[in-house]
Amino acid sequence: MKIKSLIINLLFFAAWLFSMVLVYKQNYAGASASKLTQFETISPPKIGVQRWFNVTINDKKIGYAMNSYSESPLGYVFKDYSLLRMPMAGVVREVLVDFYAVVNDDFSIKSFTFGLASGDYSTDVFGTMSGNSLQLKVQTGDHISDIEFPADNGLYFPGVAPLLLASKGFPLGDFSLPSIDPFSLTVSDAAINVGPKEKLKIGDETFDVYRLEITATGVVSTMWVAIDGTVLKEEETAGMKMTLTSKEKALDIPDTDPQWDILKTFAVGVDRIIDNPREADYMKIQLTGIEPAGFVLYDDFQRVISVKPLIIEMNPSDTTKNIDNIITAEQMKAYTEPESFIQSDNQSIIHQANLIIKGVEDDSLKTVKLVDWIYINIEKDFAISIPSAAEVLRVRRGDCNEHSALFTAMARAAGIPTKICLGIVYSKDMFYYHAWPAVYVNGRWRAVDPTFGQQVADATHIKLLEGGHDSQASLMRVVGKLNVKIIELSNRLSIAENR
Repeated sequence: MKIKSLIINLLFFAAWLFSMVLVYKQNYAGASASKLTQFETISPPKIGVQRWFNVTINDKKIGYAMNSYSESPLGYVFKDYSLLRMPMAGVVREVLVDFYAVVNDDFSIKSFTFGLASGDYSTDVFGTMSGNSLQLKVQTGDHISDIEFPADNGLYFPGVAPLLLASKGFPLGDFSLPSIDPFSLTVSDAAINVGPKEKLKIGDETFDVYRLEITATGVVSTMWVAIDGTVLKEEETAGMKMTLTSKEKALDIPDTDPQWDILKTFAVGVDRIIDNPREADYMKIQLTGIEPAGFVLYDDFQRVISVKPLIIEMNPSDTTKNIDNIITAEQMKAYTEPESFIQSDNQSIIHQANLIIKGVEDDSLKTVKLVDWIYINIEKDFAISIPSAAEVLRVRRGDCNEHSALFTAMARAAGIPTKICLGIVYSKDMFYYHAWPAVYVNGRWRAVDPTFGQQVADATHIKLLEGGHDSQASLMRVVGKLNVKIIELSNRLSIAENR
């Protein structure tokens, strides 16, 4: 059985944000949006120049990015194009991103288009500012969703931050800037620190640069920016880098080493091998490399025993309600409603779900039917996409993201409160980033895993967060840092043998 972790989407997310410059936070804070814009513009941006970058992971090249800034009668035009080649289990997956934006004289958004394509999946986002709001149309296959974000103080794209700072003479200190990330479709407030001028050597050349640190959801991106706003180098967590180069060198992507697998590169270390992990029914572990604040570690099938050190136990067969995981009626209602990419109101999804659960009244039995159908009918394959349930039903291929999105949409269409868990799971001697659903039946949450065909997800599933595509970026805080130490473990096979 193939397993695909969240790390591929996370790495692509990070790499694309490199080319756009990562500047967002989880919560939008319009009150501080004027901090950068209050400074007087000293010089206009340097326009009409294409800039090319190598994108690497642990110094191994996986692709390139190109961006440019030009002037038109409509305003300033910002373009970004990225190509990444991701080696996964002996297969190289190619990802293309195309971005085009028109911005005002103050760099705030007028309109934009964003496209992501890889394999069978593609997503297009079309955005336009209208009054004090940003109107988005998101198309995945034949499905179109409408999203609206408030923008009382205007919104900015991550890629214009260095140019904006350059136009204002690089004021030193801490600033914020309201921005939107077209990949995760989140609007938020960026925290930007501008340090004093320093020297940076790239190859045989030395440049005068400003060092920028941009913090988002606990992740710090460091970049070195020339006086004219050109990003010369950027570093991110998990060994991600982007470095300015020539067009010729950027386009030269070497053949991928067949022994290199991104999945293994960013897998989570563990102190012992787990035999028969899909049969594990109880596990107690110590987790290092993570600060509990900002993560969702409590659930009915998972309990935090100690914070320092962080000790967690997973007991999916326990039927006791976790008092630390009380859900309000309003929150519960949200688990039955459609979302932009969880289209439980889509007629094709409703029709298919009704066929699967026809004649079944009990929610627990409905869950069994839905898990089995998705496990059997959705081909296990790697995908790099913004997972859309309606598109997964059409393509019928994907990894844990696609399986979880379709199951969640179908379960909600069947009236079962359902959420998506994000975390890690054990497979092939290591833990990998993974997504799986949980359903609310018989008064408590029960984790399931349609990727593995599990009616009850085994105890090697360690939940770190909840939510869909927009929540995945928060996992970047721990990528490359997590380690698991197993304190106690039992499985159904060993119990049966002891009897």
